[in-house]
Amino acid sequence: MPQAAHGDGRSLSDTIRRVQRSTGGQILGAERVPFDGRNINRVKYLDDRGRVRYMDDPVPERSMPRAPRPAAELPPPRGDNP
Repeated sequence: MPQAAHGDGRSLSDTIRRVQRSTGGQILGAERVPFDGRNINRVKYLDDRGRVRYMDDPVPERSMPRAPRPAAELPPPRGDNP
């Protein structure tokens, strides 16, 4: 099963193609790294000035938005403000 099907975003090969197109640089390597409880794609490339750079695939937004807290859980107002 492709890595993108696991819900972690794009496949590594898609990320490599995107970085190659956007930077025009030579791709030196790519890997999946843990970040904020999920895996992201990190690509190492050579820019037009000969510097080694890294680009991380943007972290996709959560597919399930958090449910709002019910108003009953909020503490009542203190009543000490005029």
